Amino acid sequence: MKIVDIAVKKVYRFNCPNCQSRLEADIQDLEDIGGKVIKFFCPVCRKERYIAWSDLRKKIVYEGEGSQK
Repeated sequence: MKIVDIAVKKVYRFNCPNCQSRLEADIQDLEDIGGKVIKFFCPVCRKERYIAWSDLRKKIVYEGEGSQK
């Protein structure tokens, strides 16, 4: 058996509901306020915004993936 990829971190991708900017955040940057809704700070709008958990797309970053681009 051999190791194929080593996961480094898990991030979530989503669009701001107001300005439609594509954002990426760690789970520590998102605040669960209940009712399947999370609160986050949009750096483009510079305001607190709300989005449903179902709108998040999970991305796993693997070792060496950032250096390829």
